[in-house]
Amino acid sequence: MKKHLAHLAAALAVTLLFGAAAGPLSAAAAAPTAILDEENTAAAESRLNQSWLDLEIEYNDLHPVYQLYLSSAAPDDWVYQWYSTNPAVATVDRNGLVTAQKPGKTTIVANTYTTTLRCDVTVVSNVGRVTLNQERLYLENIGGTAALRASVAVENGDAVPITWTTSNPAAATVDPFGLVTAVGDGEALITATTPDGHSACCNVYCGTQVAIQEQIEADEVKIALGVLGGFAVLVGALALAVSGS
Repeated sequence: MKKHLAHLAAALAVTLLFGAAAGPLSAAAAAPTAILDEENTAAAESRLNQSWLDLEIEYNDLHPVYQLYLSSAAPDDWVYQWYSTNPAVATVDRNGLVTAQKPGKTTIVANTYTTTLRCDVTVVSNVGRVTLNQERLYLENIGGTAALRASVAVENGDAVPITWTTSNPAAATVDPFGLVTAVGDGEALITATTPDGHSACCNVYCGTQVAIQEQIEADEVKIALGVLGGFAVLVGALALAVSGS
């Protein structure tokens, strides 16, 4: 009888032992399954390849295009309708091809059988954009000159009349051809403007203002380097802390 009870006790102990072990193992085995299911669910969601889009109109590309499509799709899901909330800015065809029309903002909407997807579109125009050969000029000697040249993004490089102006004629003047002359200590903003209103600017520092501006820029560089150095130290400290743990 005692031997029988001993066998029963042993069997019960083994059952409890393996039963207890089986519980955590089952839970551990179930966890990856749950994660996998979440990943599969996320992967199965329908998504567009872009949720926002910037299109730039150029003089040699007045209607730039971009192809939208489902980068991932739920089972048996596809887009049955594309449309633009503002087709005057950008249109979209039945295959998701977006075409810019004029500067502005719109939203491309894709209706699928499981959801509604959107892509925010911004269209800008670079036609007529003005660029200068210099963004800053340093004229330390009063009477010193420098030539600014304006380029306008137009078809065939046609000549576009430019109006030159200065914000501070006591520091720097500019002639109708973009020749800048330092006439006094200080700074000025030289602006080149086209007849349709496009413009570009150049900061000009004259006389004693040159040394002041150079010191300001040197201080800005030191501050930027200090911030980067502090960030590098922080990253190094975190790396040491992680490796030490």
